[in-house]
Amino acid sequence: MAGEQPRASGGNGMLYFIVGALVVGVAVLAWMMFGQAQRPSTAEDAIGRIADSVDDAADSMSDSARDAARNVTPPPAPAPQ
Repeated sequence: MAGEQPRASGGNGMLYFIVGALVVGVAVLAWMMFGQAQRPSTAEDAIGRIADSVDDAADSMSDSARDAARNVTPPPAPAPQ
């Protein structure tokens, strides 16, 4: 038994650990980034509601202007000379 060599491990354990840690890190970052896109913040939600109300007000003003233009009587024709 004097000629036996000690078994050397493959040394791939550290490589697997590093690759696994990178995969987990990328997954956590992706979850954080895509999770924020699905839930708007309170400020973004408030801005969205304000934009919707401004859009509704502009539509209402446009409708009112169109109705007012329909109700205007045409000016009298010029008198012949």
